[in-house]
Amino acid sequence: MPKPAIRDEFTDLKISRQRKYQLRKQRDGLCTECGKAAVQGLRCLEHMVRARERQRAKMGLRKRYTKTLSYRLEEEARKLKTKPTRKAR
Repeated sequence: MPKPAIRDEFTDLKISRQRKYQLRKQRDGLCTECGKAAVQGLRCLEHMVRARERQRAKMGLRKRYTKTLSYRLEEEARKLKTKPTRKAR
């Protein structure tokens, strides 16, 4: 039994099914690449970092602009992961 067709504001647009998928994810606040919760904008933190590094390689950039959003969010996530826990006595 096939799944029922999705009927929403993107159904009748003359665009590819992949673009419809991306627009639906964007509307729902999810990463357009993997479907996880988007940190800000269109991507989750993992894909935001991948896109940043891909652009750096493509443009041949050597300098890192550490005050950009992706670096700040990455540092914040790293701090939350390595936060020391208190032991009960």
